[in-house]
Amino acid sequence: MAVDDLGDYDSDLPDDLDLTPRPRDAEKRGSRLIPSLVIAAVLGVVAFVLFQGLSGATLFVRTADTAVEQRDELSGRTFRLTGSPIAVSDDEFEFNNNTAVRFSIACDGTAVDVIHIGNVAESFQLGVPVVLEGQWSDGSNLDVTWERGANDGFYFESDRMLVEHDNEYREDRVEQAASCGDESPDAPESAQGS
Repeated sequence: MAVDDLGDYDSDLPDDLDLTPRPRDAEKRGSRLIPSLVIAAVLGVVAFVLFQGLSGATLFVRTADTAVEQRDELSGRTFRLTGSPIAVSDDEFEFNNNTAVRFSIACDGTAVDVIHIGNVAESFQLGVPVVLEGQWSDGSNLDVTWERGANDGFYFESDRMLVEHDNEYREDRVEQAASCGDESPDAPESAQGS
């Protein structure tokens, strides 16, 4: 076909034929967007549930003596602390806008001072191993002295307590805490005369 023939070819097309591209139908675009958002939301919920489950499963347990040895490494991290109460104050007090109690636990001659916020287990008593969930805090600004405690400028701030007789207390934790619990807990020598 020659260049001159193009003019004849164009004349065969109808004048009202519009060949401009049309935008996609808005309904079709919306119908694909909704399932995509639902799938993204479901995946987000699944990821959140997995993260919560795995973060709870990664909490580790340290005996009082090991937690004191590893205090720098554990600073700012939530973990579980186990030991036997060696001194318990019956006085509840206001701490960070919550009701709290203070006591000391010990294991293998090392004491840890504790401020526990929240409910105290019914079976909590001297000599019965306890597992506390929380983290180390700097106690240098507190004007508190623990009877038979470490009084070393640090305390363990907990918000969850499990006692050997609680249903939630796992059998492997009982074995791990066994060396820390008896009728006369292994208190540090510096605290025994107090």
